[in-house]
Amino acid sequence: MNTFLFINIIITALNVFILVYAYSLNFFPIKWRKKVKQETIVGLAIIFITMLNMFVWIIYFYYKLFEPLKIVEGLLT
Repeated sequence: MNTFLFINIIITALNVFILVYAYSLNFFPIKWRKKVKQETIVGLAIIFITMLNMFVWIIYFYYKLFEPLKIVEGLLT
């Protein structure tokens, strides 16, 4: 479970990095932004990395919350 938590933290850090990069795109010159054309790729990366981030945290907390119930259930049977 600690390894999965570490993976979640890495994905969250990647998500924050992409959000900061997307915010900082406005500070680059327009000429450079038209040459590189990254707005669409960055937008798609934000959507998919955020979805992945949400799902891994949901899975982590699901197992973290319901794992003690399995132990109690095992003791009752």
